[in-house]
Amino acid sequence: FLPSSYQLKLSVTNLFTRTVFILLVYVSYFIILVQIPESMSYRLELALLLTSAFALILYLPLIERLARYMRTKFLSEYLTEDAESYRQAIKRFNFDALIKNVFPDMVKITGSQSGTMAVLTQNGTFAFHSYFRGRQKKLSPTKDILVKASFQSFLLANRNGASVANTFSNENINNDFMELHANYIYPFIFREKLFGFIAVSNIPNSEASHSLSLLAGQSALTIHNHNLSYHISENKKYQKEAEYAVRVQNLLETGTIPNILGWEITPFKRTNRNLIEFFQVEDGSWFFVILNAGKSYQHIGIILSYILGVVYSQSRLKLLKGFSDIKTLIQSTFQKLDWKENYEMIIGKIGYSELYIIQEGKQFKIIRNSEEVVASMGWKNMISMDKGPIIIQQRGEPVLKFNFKELEVQ
Repeated sequence: FLPSSYQLKLSVTNLFTRTVFILLVYVSYFIILVQIPESMSYRLELALLLTSAFALILYLPLIERLARYMRTKFLSEYLTEDAESYRQAIKRFNFDALIKNVFPDMVKITGSQSGTMAVLTQNGTFAFHSYFRGRQKKLSPTKDILVKASFQSFLLANRNGASVANTFSNENINNDFMELHANYIYPFIFREKLFGFIAVSNIPNSEASHSLSLLAGQSALTIHNHNLSYHISENKKYQKEAEYAVRVQNLLETGTIPNILGWEITPFKRTNRNLIEFFQVEDGSWFFVILNAGKSYQHIGIILSYILGVVYSQSRLKLLKGFSDIKTLIQSTFQKLDWKENYEMIIGKIGYSELYIIQEGKQFKIIRNSEEVVASMGWKNMISMDKGPIIIQQRGEPVLKFNFKELEVQ
């Protein structure tokens, strides 16, 4: 019946910050009251008004900063209720952070004493990590628990988590729960694929389940990118066949053109060194990126697919706001891959009846009416669509065509 350590720390933190705020307000009120002459009319009312002003303008922001600091220090930056701190934590959410920090936090928020996390490895098996009363370790490969196909199907069907009570009618699944010493399991799912799961000894409440859903989604993305990075490094060493590059490319690229009111977007035949991705940013605006690696290495499709996969995942997490964020993310990802060759790109934003485009590189050309060039390199170009459709070309070959038709008012 006692609260979990996480819930207890959260309650103590809230109680402490609110108590400090109340004390500050009371002390300020009596100090201000002493400074006001007793002969002054409406002395109490004036003291109350000045105290309220101090509390709203000065004390409240300070208390919010104190609460943010304490939650990050004593709880977890991945579980803080502050949106800005959570955003910064998500940006640093990598595979190592998942194992060392996020996994213990996920166990703690459920109020469990112990937990087990399964992570999909590069060869398609699952590696297991355990946590028990503050201690965690990776289980020996000889102790790896076999994740049967039927159990994986069960987790995919219960993407919002399942308790042991859901397994009583299925003896095999119930045995899987028993083998993991679990009363509750939450899967890590991305694009309808199981990338792992966390099994804990306690069934969480609705608030903890919501936190688990946020962290589980990011965990699946992190494992996906970690495994993809491994395949990229292996291909950089051994030059995997172009066929494998195309398969990974088709897996990562959405390949779908969004339906945007008034817009007609036509894609043309693509190559493995020329990739396109459409996505929405934090304010809901539609952006697109066209990447070209310049040279046609056999493994180039994997590298470009990985970069666009990173851009797509960051956009789904609402971490991208505009041209600057997208360009910086692409450049930093190329640097992490130690890419030494030249690359070119177009970043575009789709407005109501205009396109905003930044062009990097000489191979791309944005034209109208087969000859009119409508964009310059290095600048943010605003292209009005009232003079007809435009075509984006790469070395004279069409890549994308944009056409806009004004909607008729009924």
